[in-house]
Amino acid sequence: MSAVHDPTVQLSNSRSSRLKEWCRSVPVLTLFVKKPEGEQATFSSSVGVLFTALGSAVGTGNIWRFSRIMARHADEGGALAFIIAWVLFLFLWSIPIILLEYGVGRFTRKSVVESFGTLLGPTYRFMGAFMALVSFLIASYYSVVLGWCAYYFVISCAHPLPGSLVESTADWEQLQSSVWPVVCHFLAVTASALSVCRGVSTIEPVVCVSITALLIIVVFCFYWAIFLPHASRGIVHIFTPNWASFMSSSLWLDALSQNAWDTGGGLGTFLTYATYMKRSHGAVKMGVLVPMINNLVSLVCGIMVFSNVFSVLSQHHYDNAASPVDLLKQSGPASTGITFLWMPILFNGIYGGRFLAAIFFLCLTLAGLSSLISFVEQLVHTLMDFGLQRIPATILVSITMFLVGVASALDLDVLVNQDSVWGYAMILCGCLLVFLVLRLNPFKFRRQFFNDYGVGDWSLPLVWVFIIMLIAPIEGVGMIMWWIVEEVYTKPGTWWQLTRDSLAMVLTQWSVVALVVLALNRFMKPLSIGTPRNVRLRRLIGFFIRYKEPVRHGEEERKEGKVEEEEEERKEGKVEEEEEERKEG
Repeated sequence: MSAVHDPTVQLSNSRSSRLKEWCRSVPVLTLFVKKPEGEQATFSSSVGVLFTALGSAVGTGNIWRFSRIMARHADEGGALAFIIAWVLFLFLWSIPIILLEYGVGRFTRKSVVESFGTLLGPTYRFMGAFMALVSFLIASYYSVVLGWCAYYFVISCAHPLPGSLVESTADWEQLQSSVWPVVCHFLAVTASALSVCRGVSTIEPVVCVSITALLIIVVFCFYWAIFLPHASRGIVHIFTPNWASFMSSSLWLDALSQNAWDTGGGLGTFLTYATYMKRSHGAVKMGVLVPMINNLVSLVCGIMVFSNVFSVLSQHHYDNAASPVDLLKQSGPASTGITFLWMPILFNGIYGGRFLAAIFFLCLTLAGLSSLISFVEQLVHTLMDFGLQRIPATILVSITMFLVGVASALDLDVLVNQDSVWGYAMILCGCLLVFLVLRLNPFKFRRQFFNDYGVGDWSLPLVWVFIIMLIAPIEGVGMIMWWIVEEVYTKPGTWWQLTRDSLAMVLTQWSVVALVVLALNRFMKPLSIGTPRNVRLRRLIGFFIRYKEPVRHGEEERKEGKVEEEEEERKEGKVEEEEEERKEG
């Protein structure tokens, strides 16, 4: 009997196919199952979509950046005013923008640059290119912070934890004065490049594992921190209001930019991941739940850090409530070292603290890696839309990102400058996405991209249209204008100087990037290269660039006409069948 007709072989093949299908439904097991040739890459399940989106949003910024931004506005009474503004912008900015990204990415299946070109025309590709460049510049210094996390993971495994602020500060300064920031920056970029080499099939399982582990460790650390002696002083300070700070534009601007930075809304990373979503993957559900969970994690981490700091300093006889906040601000330029100074001290007071510290910084590294992966995947996807193959695009993005980020690794002032400049630029990116929807008509966008397109998803409420049409433009443009006016009036002698955090420095770097993308806009189009006849040359070029199959004159029109004819025939046949069934009935 031949193997083709052998029932045993057929049963074995059936079981094998069912096993492969089950493996594809489990995010962690997708690493071991190859997708069939020509099949569109998608997430394996809604759980994979949720955890990958959380990986893009939840990262080192939830502990490292949120805590230091909150510390910046926690003096003279407390940080409640900042928390209120931050929560307000979650619902009036981040969630509407993320919903917008999900809708565009899932519908067009294109990168952020080509999405603008497809929906608005080639003239508007420069807007998507501006967003992509902002993501690239943020990723270039974000990988430096990720390198710090990896370094502290190794140090926690190999050396005793610091028992005081003096010892912890010495460890931090030793790191910054060594070559390790550059080395760890290189390793972070390399790890992110390896993670996107196979696309979503490697991204999804890696992110699912890392985010799950991080959330478990964060919950444990939060529980431990709030029961430390005098930890309540830190919690009270966070939720104590200083209503006068509401009149400061820097508080509102920091709250808006931190919300965008925290959730990733407006950068195009969610748009990129949405290209791998199915219609049944619930874009509205993800667009609402992911930023809310992310901000909850940020608030938990902020309470954890403040509780730890106030507890340690209170036991060292600091009676003035402002003293801990002052020291938080001194943890490196703009409090860049806040996590790396205080978290080791917290773990030093726990039984098995070295092990827990190592696990914490490992999970923080993995969470930061998941966010960096989203940046790299966005940039790689953009280059692939322009004709490059995935591996060459990944290599090009990684090399460039490493070279640009070296300056931030060598000098903390450069990193703080880049964080300030491009953190605020995320507001501009959100405004560009709002402009996209306004050009398309928000009512039509809501109906075609969500309510009529999604399957088994929540209906996008009409209030989203109101926010996109009226509130979001006022928020974005109004906050930037308010910030510019206040900087000019409050710093008349310094705003025009090119210093680290000056208005002139921010506007100069924005202008340079805007001029570059405008100058290159006419050249932004996918590569169109025919297949060479020489086999070796074809293989060599094909490694870097995807060939465009030659189309003979009139062939494209004939194909389109044939498709239309077949569609009409199917419709006519279906109508005739229904008519006959009605007559027979």
